[in-house]
Amino acid sequence: MKKRWNSKNSIKLLIISMCLLLTGCGTIGLAREATFESAYENVPEEEPVNIFTSASYGVIQDVNTEDFAVTLYLVDRKEERTLFYDTATTVQDRYGSSLTMEQLALGEVVDITYNSELEKLGSVMLSQDGFSYDGISNYSFDEEKRTVQIIGETFELSSNPIVFSGDQKVEINQILKGDIISFKGIGREIVSITVNNGHGYLHLTNHEALIGGWIEIGQTSIYRIEENMLLTVPEGDYRVRLTADNMEEYRDITIERNKETTIDLESIAVDKPETGMVSFSVFPREAQVFINDDEIDPSYTLRMPLGIYKVTVTAEDYDSKSEYFEVTEGKTTVKISLNEAEEISVSGNKAEENGATITIQMPEGAEVYQDNLYMGIAPLTYVKTAGTHSITLRKPGYVTSSYQIVIADDDKDVYYSFPNLEPEKESSTVSGNSTSETSKKANEAAATPSPTVSGNNATSTGSQETVSGNGQTVSGNN
Repeated sequence: MKKRWNSKNSIKLLIISMCLLLTGCGTIGLAREATFESAYENVPEEEPVNIFTSASYGVIQDVNTEDFAVTLYLVDRKEERTLFYDTATTVQDRYGSSLTMEQLALGEVVDITYNSELEKLGSVMLSQDGFSYDGISNYSFDEEKRTVQIIGETFELSSNPIVFSGDQKVEINQILKGDIISFKGIGREIVSITVNNGHGYLHLTNHEALIGGWIEIGQTSIYRIEENMLLTVPEGDYRVRLTADNMEEYRDITIERNKETTIDLESIAVDKPETGMVSFSVFPREAQVFINDDEIDPSYTLRMPLGIYKVTVTAEDYDSKSEYFEVTEGKTTVKISLNEAEEISVSGNKAEENGATITIQMPEGAEVYQDNLYMGIAPLTYVKTAGTHSITLRKPGYVTSSYQIVIADDDKDVYYSFPNLEPEKESSTVSGNSTSETSKKANEAAATPSPTVSGNNATSTGSQETVSGNGQTVSGNN
């Protein structure tokens, strides 16, 4: 019996020991798990690393949705950068509302963050510090002072304002008076300019019967009709009125940006001529010209009844001269050159005439028009007149282009070399008139000093309505 009891007790003790052992292991496991969880919860979470450590502000120059790339001119860094974006890139207006990349217009001023090494764009936001003047026609540039007046307020021009006409970058001196433009900037500085409504060109052909008459374009522009002229006209629809010697013609035209529209007047019936055309070539340029004692402007070609007339030319410090000429059918050119009067001494020196000139060197072979009047074929040199002028360059098969220049009132010669003209892409017809289709690309207008181009006759310009505005003037003075 004793042995059986001991055996039973041994089994009980073994079972109790195993239970205690198992309970202890579980407790230890639970304690270890609790300790691990506690340690995990006490470790702080790591914040995501911000890789977009660079910030700047600039002007949108191009948005390429195929390559997911944005090209900007960074104003504060004075450099152009192309950065790539993805679905994580945030795009917002100035109030924080979401935009798409496609909604960013060329010329917009934006604040950005980016990674310079990865060339990756983090965020784009329309600048909260920016301002905008849209659809402005009342403005004027002062290139010398680097300022622009907008509705009476003066702003500074940045060192490199970005200028757009359509989707093309252009130079600031390709903006002509009459263009409607928008300005964007930061503080008081203009950094971006967009041409909303630009200009095109009007050319007359077979218009001999109307030379000396008048052309009215819409309600605001009127010009004397010359033998060779190319009119710069704001884009839009117009009714054109042409009048001369009891003759009146109307044409409806559409002027499109950077396109040349031609009005062909071959269909106008011409009676037997009772008049002739007379042009004048007079030296010095500032001389007064009288026909039968009536003063005329020698810059214009005149239509005069057939007959014989007396012309008198006078100028200070020159001997006056009178001659007779006959007006016949067709065209007559009257050439008179005055001789200098006896020497006039001022402090022992001979008084000298201001014979300063303008030389257009490039593009070679282009027709040059100043303020709509034909001057000749580049390279050419002609008499300099102070003020703001529009220079239009034209060549068959190429895009016609215009620039503004500002000529100082001094005795220094000035020289200009403009960019080569772009080839035309195609042609079309608008309102029954021939129209040349153009596609203008970005060019840099540079004027560089160079020796005087000789062998060209100085040509007088007319006193037609001057297209003003502002241009980049670079002069090379002898």
